[in-house]
Amino acid sequence: MAMVAETAEDKKAVFRRLIDCYARADVDAMESLIAPSYLGHTSAGDRDWAGFRQSILNFHAIFDYAPDAFVIEDQFADGDKVATRMTARVRSRESGEAMTMIGINLAVIRHGQVFEEWNTWEMVQSAESLSMQGAA
Repeated sequence: MAMVAETAEDKKAVFRRLIDCYARADVDAMESLIAPSYLGHTSAGDRDWAGFRQSILNFHAIFDYAPDAFVIEDQFADGDKVATRMTARVRSRESGEAMTMIGINLAVIRHGQVFEEWNTWEMVQSAESLSMQGAA
């Protein structure tokens, strides 16, 4: 079988499909985008695909994600790496409060699959929650 060269745009599209599936909690569709040897690095520690899958389900139990919850602000590809800066807008299932998170992800993408990734997320506090804390 001949190898098809993947362009930077192909690799960026894989990551965009991944976050679209994440927003829908469609872990079955994500499976084709994740390499069997996947390794994710987060502030909570390293995880394999089973750990990533469980974290998606956990976050969807806490937050309500609209289909367009993720907005890619910047995305760059170099070799097999794709760097993405994104914003996620979600709603707490418990309180109904709208929340905004900003994230940075670096993914290693080969043959249409994510092999490894590093990511970090930060919650952006709303003016309302800051004023409730006496900071506004």
